[in-house]
Amino acid sequence: MFVVALCLVGADLLTWIQLDIATIFSLPLVLVAPTRSPRLLWLLVALLTIATFAVYAYQIPRGAFLLRETFFVNRVLDVADLLLIGVLLHIRMNSAQARETQARLIKEQDEKLEAAKASRRLVEVQETERRDLANELHDLVGQNMTALNINLNIVKMECAASANAQVGARLDDSLKLVEETIENLRNVMTALRPPVLDDYGLPGVLRWYVEQFKRRTGVATSVIEKGSPRRLPLATEETLFRIAQEALGNVAKYARPGKVTVTLDTEPEVTRLTIVDDGCGFDPLACARPAKGYGWGLMIMRERAAAIGAELAVESAPGHGTQVIVTVEGASSSIPVRRS
Repeated sequence: MFVVALCLVGADLLTWIQLDIATIFSLPLVLVAPTRSPRLLWLLVALLTIATFAVYAYQIPRGAFLLRETFFVNRVLDVADLLLIGVLLHIRMNSAQARETQARLIKEQDEKLEAAKASRRLVEVQETERRDLANELHDLVGQNMTALNINLNIVKMECAASANAQVGARLDDSLKLVEETIENLRNVMTALRPPVLDDYGLPGVLRWYVEQFKRRTGVATSVIEKGSPRRLPLATEETLFRIAQEALGNVAKYARPGKVTVTLDTEPEVTRLTIVDDGCGFDPLACARPAKGYGWGLMIMRERAAAIGAELAVESAPGHGTQVIVTVEGASSSIPVRRS
């Protein structure tokens, strides 16, 4: 553009033809428009304006300058035209940039919406698979293990009549192993899909899980319920429970707390789940992106929250404990509340 402008200025300087500067000099301005650079545009306008008067000053004889001289007036009008062209091109640049920015924002919002839908669908599929697997374990493996336990007890009673101590001892070991397997199977099914969640909703399953957490870790943990009890959509209850599971799992692994409090606040249009511990804390910025060995739990919680349109906030600092807050806006479910 600058080369074209220099060539046009040279042509204007070397000829005495009445060139229409506003038309000829606007060519470099039009060429610079696709760059979308207002700074470059106005730099070129300023240089062409200076060149317009510089060429005129070089061309007129000494002492012949008059403000009313026609050639000078034409040059002034040409500069005004250049400035007007610059303003119009500047407006066009800003308009095009605004349209591009708006299109980019719309595209980003669409991508986020699609990602949230995909994430929510993934969570629903995971919970469905958990539920189906727990049912299959109960219907197939669980029933078979119960039948095996009954058969072994029958065999034990029959062997007791023959007073075969060795066979009786082996049967006792087998029965003990079967009972342990049944108990472990129940624990697995409960971890996959706690029946308390379906029967009593989020408050009930939180109380149940906190009791399990206290027995497993020995950490003083309590559940506080605020607001009027109400059932949330099943997907929301499942997600909040899984977030609480993940948060308490992180507490057990990293926080070394003396006390943990889980608060469920159910307001008319907002539900807020808060998990607070007085442990060692951490720097949330250091875990903004997951790396080897840390940060994955926070990412999983954020993805789960985003899947149901919830907001997740993590407040922590080294030596000052951690607070995980999940906020969900929306109406309640039509499922009635049952008290555990």
